[in-house]
Amino acid sequence: MSEPGRASGFSVVAIIAAYNEADIIGHVVGDLIAQGVLVYFLDDGSTDGTLSTVEPLMGHGVIGVERLADTMPDRTPGAFEWERILRRKAQLATELDADWFIHHDADEFRESPWPRLSLCEAICLVDRLGYTAIDSERLDFWPVDEGFRPGDDVRERLTQWSEPASYDRVQVRCWKKTGAAVDLDSTGGHEARFDGRRVFPIRFILRHYPVRGQRHGTQKVFAERRARFLPGEREKGWHVQYDGLADGTSFLRDPARLRQYDGDALRVALALRHRGVVELETALARSRQQQVESAEALDVLAREVAQLRGAIDDAERRAARAGEEAGRLEALLQRSAEDAHRLREAVDAATRHVQDLHDSLSWKVTAPARALHRMLTRR
Repeated sequence: MSEPGRASGFSVVAIIAAYNEADIIGHVVGDLIAQGVLVYFLDDGSTDGTLSTVEPLMGHGVIGVERLADTMPDRTPGAFEWERILRRKAQLATELDADWFIHHDADEFRESPWPRLSLCEAICLVDRLGYTAIDSERLDFWPVDEGFRPGDDVRERLTQWSEPASYDRVQVRCWKKTGAAVDLDSTGGHEARFDGRRVFPIRFILRHYPVRGQRHGTQKVFAERRARFLPGEREKGWHVQYDGLADGTSFLRDPARLRQYDGDALRVALALRHRGVVELETALARSRQQQVESAEALDVLAREVAQLRGAIDDAERRAARAGEEAGRLEALLQRSAEDAHRLREAVDAATRHVQDLHDSLSWKVTAPARALHRMLTRR
């Protein structure tokens, strides 16, 4: 009997890394197998029953179980080395024999956007349509009470969701094996990037259950996650989902702030508002923003022009006043020149008068002296 996921000759492998997810991992792996998807499992040193839950499924949909402590012996003890895990997943995607791969988390469930197609069948359809990658619409489901118990199907207990944070909305984590190198780590695992990627416009459904109750959230966040994050990865802007949470934080959400899950309505919405529509909306919003910015720039320019015109008017008024002042100065200089000319003529006349007086006085003084001289010389 062939393995699940290979009956049609088309195979999809979900690569899952997990740390202490025993309360949910059985349903996550079982759901993938039921939908025709094979699983390759990486255990990150779990101390609960995570590994023992998955190992019995070897050969029954699970095609490999790997202990990261064995494949990464030089790892930092007790640390969550996400970048290395992502690189290991990308490496496995080149080594394993499959048509498509999913970079899958241990606390999520994936669904086809078409209700009558399983996840594997839907991916096969996307492949036939010529696309090489799939994006997903992520819904974060939250507890509103302590009703969930390990072993319960979390999808039945937690049925209300909210939209993810902005940094978690891109989920291009399903891709076709094309021979091109796949990069998972540059985006912190949010995207599988490779040459020639063509993303299918309709998003698939990703139901995410990070916290299953108050006790679980306290244990997961404060005891099992935050202390394991590497400083170097934090510096990259990774692992920010628990920032701002303090001891005593309530992980139970107000139902009034959550939405009730309705798969049929969601599928209709995904079909109507696919990636192409979102891109058009984004372009339209960008265009409108550019129009606003252009209008604001024109307003600024108009104010600057008005200020410049005011400055020109002021300069023209100052120039007119300067011209008037120059005219007055020119008239004053003309009068001064005429006064100087008259003064010069008066000075010349006075000079001639003084010379005439000098000559007259000189004759009056010298005439008696000459007469006396003649008289003396006659004797």
